[in-house]
Amino acid sequence: MLPELRKQARSEGLVRALEAHLEQTKEHAKRLEPVFRALGAEPSSSHSPPAQKLQEHHDELASSIPNERLADCFHATAAAATEHFELASYDALLALADAVDLDGDARKALEQNRREDEQALKAVQSQLERLVGELER
Repeated sequence: MLPELRKQARSEGLVRALEAHLEQTKEHAKRLEPVFRALGAEPSSSHSPPAQKLQEHHDELASSIPNERLADCFHATAAAATEHFELASYDALLALADAVDLDGDARKALEQNRREDEQALKAVQSQLERLVGELER
């Protein structure tokens, strides 16, 4: 979803936040490969149905917002929703890691990805607050 949001966003601050997190996300994928292998699973690039639905919902509504600033608020909200979903996924993976006594580098990778997603959520929420403030003027 990040590449598409990046293309649609107009606010420089939001664009920077999305670009930064897109680069982080690429690193997240690399970090997850050994985690899957440590759990005896082969990594796959298949898309998550809930994440796909979030993107479909965004795409369905985004084109109907004529105001550029309001559209950027919507894009920031979509990015925040995606981050909340990712954080919940990492929480579930960390609980699974506890259940199977996964430790070492694999657990650290999950924790680092989760921390970075939490930071990305804060960045997007900060941009959303700024954008809403601009709408109020």
